Amino acid sequence: MAVKKKTSSTTRRSSTKPTSSSKKNTTKPASSAKKRTTKSQAEQERILRQEHRKRQVWAIILFALGLLVAALIFVKGQNLWRGIHNVLFGIFGTGVFALPVLMIYIAVRATLDERMGKIRHKLWQSLVLLALLCALLQILVVGKYSGDSFTEVVKTLYLAGSLKISGGVLSIAVGMPLLLACGKVGATIIIILFSFAFILLITGATLLDVFHKVSEPVKKMEDHYIQRQEEREREREAKFDINVDLGPDALPQHPVSSSKAIFHTEPKPDITVQPELTDHFIDVVEQTDTSKAAIGKASKITADSIETRPKPKKEERVNEEKTTPEAPLDELVKKAVPTQEEAVSEPEKAEKPDAEIAKQLSQNSTAEQKVLYRYPPVSLLKAPVNRKNGDISVELRANAERLVDTLKSFGVQTRVIDISRGPTVTRYELQPSAGVKISKITGLADDIALNLAAAGVRIEAPIPNKAAVGIEVPNRQTDIVTIREVIDSVSFRDAKSKLSVALGRDISGKEVVFDIGKMPHMLIAGATGSGKSVCINTLIMSLMYKATPDEVRLLMIDPKVVELGIYNGIPHLLVPVVTDPRKAAGALGWAVTEMLNRYKLFADNQVRDLHGYNELAMTKEDLNPLPQIVIIIDELADLMMAAPNEVEDSICRLAQMARAAGMHLVIATQRPSVDVITGVIKANIPSRIAFAVSSQVDSRTILDSGGAEKLLGRGDMLFYPVGMPKPTRLQCCYVSDKEVEEVVQFVKGNLESEYDDQIMDEIEKQAVKEKPSKSSDGGGFDDTDELLDSAIECVIEASQASTSYLQRRLKVGYARAARLMDEMETKGIIGPFEGSKPRQVLMTRDQWLEMKMNQSGENES
Repeated sequence: MAVKKKTSSTTRRSSTKPTSSSKKNTTKPASSAKKRTTKSQAEQERILRQEHRKRQVWAIILFALGLLVAALIFVKGQNLWRGIHNVLFGIFGTGVFALPVLMIYIAVRATLDERMGKIRHKLWQSLVLLALLCALLQILVVGKYSGDSFTEVVKTLYLAGSLKISGGVLSIAVGMPLLLACGKVGATIIIILFSFAFILLITGATLLDVFHKVSEPVKKMEDHYIQRQEEREREREAKFDINVDLGPDALPQHPVSSSKAIFHTEPKPDITVQPELTDHFIDVVEQTDTSKAAIGKASKITADSIETRPKPKKEERVNEEKTTPEAPLDELVKKAVPTQEEAVSEPEKAEKPDAEIAKQLSQNSTAEQKVLYRYPPVSLLKAPVNRKNGDISVELRANAERLVDTLKSFGVQTRVIDISRGPTVTRYELQPSAGVKISKITGLADDIALNLAAAGVRIEAPIPNKAAVGIEVPNRQTDIVTIREVIDSVSFRDAKSKLSVALGRDISGKEVVFDIGKMPHMLIAGATGSGKSVCINTLIMSLMYKATPDEVRLLMIDPKVVELGIYNGIPHLLVPVVTDPRKAAGALGWAVTEMLNRYKLFADNQVRDLHGYNELAMTKEDLNPLPQIVIIIDELADLMMAAPNEVEDSICRLAQMARAAGMHLVIATQRPSVDVITGVIKANIPSRIAFAVSSQVDSRTILDSGGAEKLLGRGDMLFYPVGMPKPTRLQCCYVSDKEVEEVVQFVKGNLESEYDDQIMDEIEKQAVKEKPSKSSDGGGFDDTDELLDSAIECVIEASQASTSYLQRRLKVGYARAARLMDEMETKGIIGPFEGSKPRQVLMTRDQWLEMKMNQSGENES
């Protein structure tokens, strides 16, 4: 048994002790594992370095590409550079400006040791964000995808994108499905939300970060507001801290705590005590401001009232601060303040002298008379229609490039410096290169019209006050200028003159308002249907909206009978619309007589014009203010055919002298020929309006230059007022017959017309006087021979008179010379027959001139 135990123990010891061979076997795997670990770490470090280097290389490349794209966007360049520039804009549209920003941002993030997989994700997210931005721009700017097929849509998007007016081809991926499915508003909301989400994904920001960023300024504003409130509280408490001497007898039985005390032994008073405390507080404030004796009265205030003084004021201030944001109330207060300041107290009214009161009553009475005329409301006129011009920018850009290319093909180097789009035409302002003659550009008008496929092109070379040539191209979509949008404009409302007229819009779309008094006379000419009658209606309507009948009176002559007859009965008319050409000549004769009477009245009162006379009439009771008179002739050609001499003489005299007398002529004709618009009429009427005419000859008759033959009609006109170097192209206001009828009915319904019977009688007299002279065409002379003045001059110069002498000097026959002798004897210029002796001359030259002036004055009156 002992031997067995020993062997077992030795066996255990031998099993527990490792042999040398086993030790060697265990140390070898440990060293090899250690070597493998070091090798794998080195391999990982090498891979990380390679990845870092690769990431930095890609970051540098992406950053450089971002800068290159930015340069391609902002610099147009030439040749290949220009082609890439157009391709970028054609694909991305105006959203291409976000492309270099995103590329540079991802390049910066790549340098911050982020994984390549993360960078690739950000690249895809940036591309989606860019597509969303392009779609948003397309929907907001253009609002639609125009084209019959998908190919046409892509072409249109590419062209508009290259012109920088759309979202480019990329916008079709997101924008077109959303626009078809959700409409414009829904698509816009969805794209904005998704764009916000992708911006958060790209930047790595969270909603909490966004809320913190948004709440920081709000918190700062709140802190500032609280600090400001505390400062105001301290200021109010400082104002309420009044030192009052209460005296030893009036001291309170309990300790008084100030408004800043920490412990209060007494409870705060109830709200029921506030009226009494407020009264005490008002007494203190009033009495301390008046005199020192108020301190004695203030000593009766109790301690409770002193302690609770600031509270009512504080509540009042809080209420005031709460009511300040109410804007309508503030506006009513501001409107009410001037009326209170202008109000006069009863003692001041009693102190006014009787003369001032009488004067004020007279002014009030005149004001009441003027109030009788009610201006027609603007609502009677048709409101302008909202113009929908979606693809105007594409048209303008394409026309500008075609203009430059067309002129370049003829060897004329130019560049477009400005584009002005009006209601009817668009003016492209081109600046030619040095050495280019203007005549070379003006001679290419037909070639430009051919290349632009336009109806006609008018060239203004050069534009006044600009170093450029204006090429006016008709718009494919014309806009109607309504009279309401010009009359309701600031320019017309702020015009001080009572003769202001809403004419239309110029080539830049600006309202044009002119003063008839500054013209001072106007000639309107144009072919039938060009807008001449509409222009006259616009003029009359503007006067009815601007002036009362006491300020402006109208004398209308309408030989065509149907144009101005609708205005019969308005209070502005002096007489009914004159339609008879014979009476029209008499009406012009009355106007000449009225002009001379006004000048005599001005001379008697030592004033120079109507404005000075009306100012004098406001101070003198025996003088009555005179209205301005506008004489409107709708068709001059008929009058010139019926009574050419009388009409031309009256128009010339009025045009020469009537401005200072407050009388103005507006003459219209549809036949601008030299036998209608004579040289004498043109010389005395400086301001002209030309509508479309048939030939350049007619245009030169009206404007002394060509251009009216290139007009489009339907209100397209050239306005050439006095003092302007060149005519200005305008689109005249359109007023329909229904609008005219409604305004006329409103005016007639509120104030009846008062025609002047004296003027009507005078017109009848003038017409009757002229009638025999039109039909008389005797044997070369009548009761007043046309050679009578020459015969009188001859005999006064020779100091003797005989029939043979007149035959020799005037080269007439014996019968006519004898009749002239009899006529002079009747007028008392020569003596009776004395046989063979010459007759005596009984008048000197001065006496003859005086007699001649008196006769002309009698004829005019």
